[in-house]
Amino acid sequence: MKKNESGRSMVEMLGVLAIIGVLSVGGIAGYTMAMNRYRANEVVDYANKYAVIVYSGWMTAKMMNNGRVPTGYTNPTFAQTGLFGSKTTVNGTTIALASTDPIGEGGVKVVLTFGSDAKKTCQATATSLGIAPNSGAAGADGWSQGKCDDTTAPTINYFFKQS
Repeated sequence: MKKNESGRSMVEMLGVLAIIGVLSVGGIAGYTMAMNRYRANEVVDYANKYAVIVYSGWMTAKMMNNGRVPTGYTNPTFAQTGLFGSKTTVNGTTIALASTDPIGEGGVKVVLTFGSDAKKTCQATATSLGIAPNSGAAGADGWSQGKCDDTTAPTINYFFKQS
């Protein structure tokens, strides 16, 4: 006589659990990469908005003063631009103008300083800007470079060219 079996065997259940585990690991990795790209795109978006505001203000001041920038002119800080209240960071990334000569040859020199735990976001941002994440050497424009391997403060120097 044969017994009527119903249900699943232990091997079948372990197989299903293994498949679910593999899919979960892939999903978590994909989610992490997508979040890093999202954070990078948000940083680039705010940096570009800031650069446009700074460049426009600089050009306006220059045009209002017969082609010369007034001697007392200072570039607005990130908070003064009103991009979002009094915050000075986006996703833990400080966006600032280069301390010396931020305006030059039709563009604005912007420095992005990431938190010490944002190495992956730094790398994703550099990639989206077309900068080698760990070049350390200035790019073709003489300014843009990525230092995402820095353990204390990963940094990207970014030359936003006005088109």
